[in-house]
Amino acid sequence: MAELHGVFVVMTTPFTEDGAINYEGARSNINWYIESGIHGLLPVGATGEFAALTLQERKDFAEFAVKTAAGRVPVCVGTVSQNVETVLELCKHAHTVGADGVMCLVPPGLHLNQEEAYEYFKLISENVSLPVMVYNNPWSSGVDLEFETVERISQLPHMEYIKESTGDIKRLTLLKDKLEDGIIPFCGWEDMAFESFLVGAQGWVSVLANVAPALSAQLFDLVNKEKDVEAAWNIYRDVLPLLRYLEGSGKLWQVAKYAMDLQGQCGAFCRVPRLPLNDAEKAEIKAILDAKPLR
Repeated sequence: MAELHGVFVVMTTPFTEDGAINYEGARSNINWYIESGIHGLLPVGATGEFAALTLQERKDFAEFAVKTAAGRVPVCVGTVSQNVETVLELCKHAHTVGADGVMCLVPPGLHLNQEEAYEYFKLISENVSLPVMVYNNPWSSGVDLEFETVERISQLPHMEYIKESTGDIKRLTLLKDKLEDGIIPFCGWEDMAFESFLVGAQGWVSVLANVAPALSAQLFDLVNKEKDVEAAWNIYRDVLPLLRYLEGSGKLWQVAKYAMDLQGQCGAFCRVPRLPLNDAEKAEIKAILDAKPLR
């Protein structure tokens, strides 16, 4: 299976106005992402509104994404759930449909301590066959994985990557410095991508890539392949207003989808209970994109 490296678009899931999954729109989006040079897909993550999907819908959409990618780029499937058995079921399903990895978060709402978090990933390690991207997001899970815990987790089989979403660049620096051969760090914070690449992040689980896949991939490649930091910084400065809006709006899903619509792609609707953006919010987003058009 393919190594996970570079920009993985944490895909939105487009819905019709009546709440059905818009598979044709999603197919168009996936082809656009790949043709634009994105390095990988991450379906059914938080940006994909996994919590609004049934278990069967999650499986169906993951399989659809793998089949649509058709080996052109690797696919890492989101498997977040409060229920541990559901996580294991989704991990096993991802393997059966040909995914290249799975992303696992400490179950949200359970308020695990560090030892319990370690045991959770140990259980996953013992029951999966795919590479695992450990997801450290205390805002979503209620648990911040301490460095010592991550170090122990990194020694478990299959624990190959970590999506670092604390918003603290020092975490990535520490991971790169102390665990360079143990676990591969990915940036998981929109307006911290450039800094993350500079300190050694080997990937970015990116919301921006839904809106600007070519530019997102270019930003990563300029730092990691071409070593042109100045050109990368110029791109980053142009997209920082949108990145900051995505992180700070509290409506990441609606913002990403509306920005996709403005780019001529299929953002479409969110599923209830999320409400659409109001006119003032739409005007703010349009003003950001008009001021710095995504190239």
